Amino acid sequence: MTVKEVRALVRVQSDANLSAVNDHSITLVDALVAPRMISVIARHVENGRVKDENLTVWLVGQENRPDGYKIVLRDDGLQFGLASVGFPNDTVPILDGWYGSLLTTFLGM
Repeated sequence: MTVKEVRALVRVQSDANLSAVNDHSITLVDALVAPRMISVIARHVENGRVKDENLTVWLVGQENRPDGYKIVLRDDGLQFGLASVGFPNDTVPILDGWYGSLLTTFLGM
């Protein structure tokens, strides 16, 4: 996806919901940021071992604090998800999960 395509998708999914407020008392309009690519770690356990996979995703929203949630979008544009601070030695955020739509993801913050 291009930045233009990401902006268009975010606009379509947010226009009717910009005043929505999540459990952290943040409005969707205040959480949205200019889209940019970031790395996140998709961490899971397989056969009793922790497996990390580095993903490149679009950052489209975030809380205004260093340890706050980030709203990310898969590079193919099919799902929005949340990322947050991981273990102390992690250099990039950890993917918390994929939620589907922008609004569903924002409300899950």
